[in-house]
Amino acid sequence: MTLLQAVLIALFAYLAWIATPWLGGQGIAYHVFGKPLVAGLIVGIIMGDVVSGVIIGATINALYVGAVTPGGAMSSDINFAGYVGTALALSTGVSAEMAVSIAVPLGLIGTFVWQFFATVNSFLVHKTDKYAAEGDVTKLTFMTLGLPQLLALVLRFVPAFMVLYFGASAGQNLVQFIPEWLTNILTVVGGMLPALGMAVLLKMLLSTRSLLGYFLVGFILIAALNLPIFTVALAGIALALISTLYKSNDREEAYDE
Repeated sequence: MTLLQAVLIALFAYLAWIATPWLGGQGIAYHVFGKPLVAGLIVGIIMGDVVSGVIIGATINALYVGAVTPGGAMSSDINFAGYVGTALALSTGVSAEMAVSIAVPLGLIGTFVWQFFATVNSFLVHKTDKYAAEGDVTKLTFMTLGLPQLLALVLRFVPAFMVLYFGASAGQNLVQFIPEWLTNILTVVGGMLPALGMAVLLKMLLSTRSLLGYFLVGFILIAALNLPIFTVALAGIALALISTLYKSNDREEAYDE
């Protein structure tokens, strides 16, 4: 990995972090650019392999598809896992399944960084309140925008760059010495983790057990009949519209009675 590639990927890992406002704040930066699927696209463009980048990013995204951050609580840093995990996977040439295995510990490391960042900011708030009470707009602006973002840059950009620039070459050498049996284990485990992510999402979404039938029909159409996922998605939208209109008509009839 070149110096420029490491800098650009680390920069996006910072810009798309949950604590940065530069790409539209949490609503856009984190929930769009911070997702592993989008991270895979960006990393693929930077590293010159868009197809592999998107495939790896999508595979990592499947693991975290049900991940939420209620109140800022973060079980795993999907942004760090997406950008750094995809970049390391592309630079070392491992499969998408093994990339998931790489992304998991990276996501946990990112969580510790986020917790440290939030802890430090909790002390800065008291100083910010002091400047607000004094009416010092310059210092207040620096404490709310400048200092936290300088801290975020140090805690986000620097670790990502160090891992990417110095760890990529070490990762390439390490992959060569990994025995085949361990590679097979990591591939199998990595292939199972996205299924775990889908299970978490389904547990959140399926409030009514009868809705599981729609999922099973979609699974059969894709896995058994090999239909294109876009076609199945359109069929799912049609069924959702039919179900919604049917329930709406039932409510109107009940109201009329």
